[in-house]
Amino acid sequence: MRSIYTTKFISSEIKDIDAKQGVVAGYFANFNTLDSDGDIIRKGAFNQSIQEWFPKGRVKHLLNHDVSKPLGKIIDLFEDDYGLFYKSEIGKHQLGQDFIKMAESGLVTEHSIGFRTLNEKQTELGNEITHVQLYEGSSLTGWGSNPNTPLVSIKSLSNETILERLKSFEQFIRKTTVSDETIELCLIHIKQLYAQLNDSGELAEAVNLPEVKAEIDNSNLILEINKTFKQWQTK
Repeated sequence: MRSIYTTKFISSEIKDIDAKQGVVAGYFANFNTLDSDGDIIRKGAFNQSIQEWFPKGRVKHLLNHDVSKPLGKIIDLFEDDYGLFYKSEIGKHQLGQDFIKMAESGLVTEHSIGFRTLNEKQTELGNEITHVQLYEGSSLTGWGSNPNTPLVSIKSLSNETILERLKSFEQFIRKTTVSDETIELCLIHIKQLYAQLNDSGELAEAVNLPEVKAEIDNSNLILEINKTFKQWQTK
C-alpha cells in the first residue's frame, strides 16, 4: 500500500465559470478510467475525505500543486457517477484573478489531485484505488517548471491542436492584464509547445507571430515571446 503523497493528472476541463461572482466548477478526478500509471479510481474513494476533511477546510484548491499558490476556497465537493466534482470561490488576490481570466480564455484545461492511497487492489483491469486521503485538487495551467520537459498531456496533442493553443496563448498575452509572473509562466508553456512541434518534425509549419507594436501592454515580455519563437524555428 502506498504511503506517500501522490499526484495524478486528470484530463477534465472546467465546467462552469461565473467571473462576476468569482466561482468556478469542474472535476478534480474521474472514475473508472485506466490512466497512464495503470490506476483506476473507483467511486467512493473520496467519501471519507469529503465527510471528514472537507468540512474542516483541509482540502485545498491550488495552482499546479504549489502550496504557495492557493486559488480559492472549495465551497462544494462531492462524488457523482463521473468523478469528484468541485466548486470553488476564487480569491480576489492577483493569482486568483489571473486564474479566472485564464479559465475564461480556455487556457486552463486540466486538473490533478494530491492524495495518499489508503486502499488499492490489483485486478485484471488495472490497479483499482478504492480509498484515498485527499489533500488538494489542482487546476493545471499546462506547464511545468522545466520548459524542456513537456507534460504528458502536451505530447498527446496533435500538431493542429498545438498550433491552435499557440495562437490562443498569443492572443491571451496580447490582450490580458494578468501579472508579469503569470505571463512568464505562459512563456514556459509556449516553449514546451514548440519543443513538441520540434520533436514531431513539424516545426516548419508553425505560425509566425506578427511584429510587436510598442504600444502593446507587456511589450517587453511579448518581444521575448517573439525571440523565443525565432530561437525554436532556427533549431
